[in-house]
Amino acid sequence: MAAEMLSLRAQTAGNVLACSNVVRDLSQNSQKRDVEAACLQVQTAPKQIHSLKSSSLRSTSYKQDSSRKRNSSSRITSVLEAQGRRTASKHGEIIKNPAEALMEHFGNLPSSDITHSSVTESADRLFLWESIPKLAEAQTFSVYELNEFDRDSPAFLEFSTQTVNKVDPDTGAQVHALGDQVPFTNKLYDGSLKLRLGITAGICLLMKHYPGMGTPEMKRQQFFFPDRYETLMTWYFGDFGHISGQGPFVNYQDTLMSITGGVGFFREARGVVRLHNISPFKFFYTFTLTGIPELPKHLTASVVSPSESAAAIPEAVACDPLFTLPNFSN
Repeated sequence: MAAEMLSLRAQTAGNVLACSNVVRDLSQNSQKRDVEAACLQVQTAPKQIHSLKSSSLRSTSYKQDSSRKRNSSSRITSVLEAQGRRTASKHGEIIKNPAEALMEHFGNLPSSDITHSSVTESADRLFLWESIPKLAEAQTFSVYELNEFDRDSPAFLEFSTQTVNKVDPDTGAQVHALGDQVPFTNKLYDGSLKLRLGITAGICLLMKHYPGMGTPEMKRQQFFFPDRYETLMTWYFGDFGHISGQGPFVNYQDTLMSITGGVGFFREARGVVRLHNISPFKFFYTFTLTGIPELPKHLTASVVSPSESAAAIPEAVACDPLFTLPNFSN
């Protein structure tokens, strides 16, 4: 009788196989309460399993949602994921780089001059870069800074009041010392030296003089001084906006400066710039930045290898409109 009751209850619970196993194990047990307890276990087991599965699914879903939130918050928002310089649409036509399209628009606008209204308009249109999507991955480009001796730059200001370390022990010549300053502004060209981009502007604060440092080639250069400076400077790129940086400038070796901010194309820029000193009047910079739009053709031309003979082409020096950025900084 007890076995029949167990089989009936198991069928009601929808688990005949589990109940038959219990019946076989307890077939020799004649105590009713043991059979009923076993049957109750069979009836409640499916509900417990379902509850555990639901709890597990909720936990898994929460972990996946949390992971997605962490991943999305750790990268810069971007709608450009392609690595190429151009993006093909589903119909096969070529879509222009958004930065190049905006620069073409700027090129059709009147160039700014020294009047208040035009300068204000030039500054206002830098806000149009807000609508251009930014990339999360690092991008690299190079530019040249050239002193063409037409900007009264640099100016060396001997502010130091030190009475020591003012004479080079090797040559006996008067040298620079802590507190001296060098404000400067030079012309900025792209890496191919075929496009005038704008200007640089900044100030170097002398930290220390290092007698004897520098290669033989450097020591033969006029106005070479083996000095270390702390530098604050800005690179101006016309309608692209500008980048600001800070860090060491050591004129006998390469250094890295940090990017501290920017405007326009470079508003969300983060990264570093490598400063390569070619001569006291010629410098080569390599920027590695995140948070900027896809680089346009203006900044991706083939780079001329840095050397003392490197020079901008005559058309770019003469600021021919075909060889300058729209509204280039001057």
